Amino acid sequence: MRRLNLNQKIEDQKDEQMVDKGKRVADSEEHQDKDKVQLTFMEGVASFELNDLLKASAEGLGKGNFGNSYRATFDDGRAVVVKRLRDLKPLSGDEFVKQVRGIAELDHPNLLPLLAYYYSKNEKFLVFKFAVNGNLYNRLHGGKGTRNRIPFPWSSRLAVARAVAKSLEYLHLNYHIPVPHANLKSTNILLDENDTVLLSDYGLTSIVAPPIAVQRMVSFKSPEFQMSKRVSKKSDIWCFGALLLELLTGKVCVHSAPPEANGIDLCSWVHRAVREEWTAEIFDPEVSSRTGAYNAMVGVLQMAMRCCDKLPEKRPNISELVRELENVKSVIIDSEDDEDLSMDRSSYTDESLSEKSIIIGDARKFAN
Repeated sequence: MRRLNLNQKIEDQKDEQMVDKGKRVADSEEHQDKDKVQLTFMEGVASFELNDLLKASAEGLGKGNFGNSYRATFDDGRAVVVKRLRDLKPLSGDEFVKQVRGIAELDHPNLLPLLAYYYSKNEKFLVFKFAVNGNLYNRLHGGKGTRNRIPFPWSSRLAVARAVAKSLEYLHLNYHIPVPHANLKSTNILLDENDTVLLSDYGLTSIVAPPIAVQRMVSFKSPEFQMSKRVSKKSDIWCFGALLLELLTGKVCVHSAPPEANGIDLCSWVHRAVREEWTAEIFDPEVSSRTGAYNAMVGVLQMAMRCCDKLPEKRPNISELVRELENVKSVIIDSEDDEDLSMDRSSYTDESLSEKSIIIGDARKFAN
């Protein structure tokens, strides 16, 4: 694979965009722009020169909803992610800086930290920490059906749910915009070298053009937006419910799937499963067949269904969910010889499930 430096990557994409639009930007204007504006670092962040960043080895990480992202690797081995921004609101330089600094001031161990930003007339990008272990989508769905598949145990899935809930709670309490995240999905949940959860793409509704947000952000696929064209913090809760279902079922959610993936409407599918009493088929066999936490999984299913309620006012707030997830027991059984694993989960019927756990009975009322 040919690996370019970041400056070449940016220039190549600019050339493509200019051909598409039939435009050319004069070289003199470009140089004038670069002379005026510097890379601006957040307080306490180790800085580097813009020129060093542009010369860094660059690897494309994919086309996001609001611009391409690149992994830029310096000569000393350090790596950062550069997110080029497009389809923004028509903000002045001062307005852009104000909004970006508002995002940068958010400080939580489960939020991907913003390191720096660059603003000029023709180029805008954000610089973030590089998360070594990729994203939750790839961890949850990658390698399925192959020998290379690394199982993703219940304890890890529950830990992800708790961390995302805590970061979302922080945003809801400290970031005063109508929908503090608006694009919560498994591809935006990253894992660092210690598998610490880092939520990315938060706060972008403050800078992205509204028509683009409506087209591309997950919260705008919520039932309330379809009915009333309104979103709120409870729209984030709907997204969180879909994420919980993705963790429980191991299935790809259509509302947040990458373009190349085939997903299903998990909220509708799970409600139908409970209503038609084939609840035992909901859970990912990779998890349900190897843990002693079946009832806990059913409890999380109940939470997810409340989050996915079509009426926003019936959904729990994020602080309630944080408390409930903290109370969920994570019982992990590593031995396949354990008595609990000797039971064939495929033999469970919905009648037997309802006998084993009254939570299933409670869950059914959310499907009506």
